[in-house]
Amino acid sequence: MMSLSSEQKAQYERDGFLAVRGVLTQEEVDSIKRTLAEYLHAGLAMLRSGHVPEDGTVSHNGVFIQLEPAVLSGKVQVEDPAMAARKVWNLFGNDALITRIAQDERILSLITPILGDEVWFFADKSLLKPPYIGVEKPWHQDIPYFPFEPKEPYLHVAVWMALDDATAENGCMQYIPGSHRWGNLTTATTWTESVAHLAVDESRIDPSRAVMVEAKAGDVVLHDGMVLHYSAPNRSPHPRWAFVLDFISTRARYTGEGEPNYPRLSRTGRLQTG
Repeated sequence: MMSLSSEQKAQYERDGFLAVRGVLTQEEVDSIKRTLAEYLHAGLAMLRSGHVPEDGTVSHNGVFIQLEPAVLSGKVQVEDPAMAARKVWNLFGNDALITRIAQDERILSLITPILGDEVWFFADKSLLKPPYIGVEKPWHQDIPYFPFEPKEPYLHVAVWMALDDATAENGCMQYIPGSHRWGNLTTATTWTESVAHLAVDESRIDPSRAVMVEAKAGDVVLHDGMVLHYSAPNRSPHPRWAFVLDFISTRARYTGEGEPNYPRLSRTGRLQTG
């Protein structure tokens, strides 16, 4: 069974992120990419006839797709709809493959040493940086986006899975080691063209301290919900697709309405909703 060694857990707790190599097989990577491409080709079929959705987001069979700003604005026209999207999300529960991967024992065995034996599965998202037009994701923390308190380390882990080789040229992940212990730095909203982001106090960020984490397809990067992270624009001829699963410790306090209606998972798989 895959698990974190004591050295890996200590490194994660020190830095707020950890690369774990070769978690997914090439066959699994290819299957996820085929699945995403099917949703993109079906959901964005209108692009082939020159029609661009006004708000930049479409829904197809319960799955949401967000266009890259350059496609939304009409600055760029792409022949392949799979190269037009910035983000795809809400596949869990709508797609059997993705639902199965989110409950995979390998994934859960990596996060439960950090979050505890039981976790909530919170969300999935595929972050796609198409060649030449993939926009940056500014410096940010994840957990301020989510309806959970407190905003502190070791309550959220993002499982970032490389579906393509992620390099400095096409927008691999960058982290500031130890920044997960700096508190909630989220201050306002900023924009990358038509895409809104929660911004952090940039006076606290020294980009020269950033560590680039290049990854091969099938590698996983775990990162804490409070760690500062960033990805640069993709100006290369190569796509940079990644698939992300967000898990929350059941020690966190849900601040949304009612009871949290998220699948509750243990190291061995799904327990129950709520």
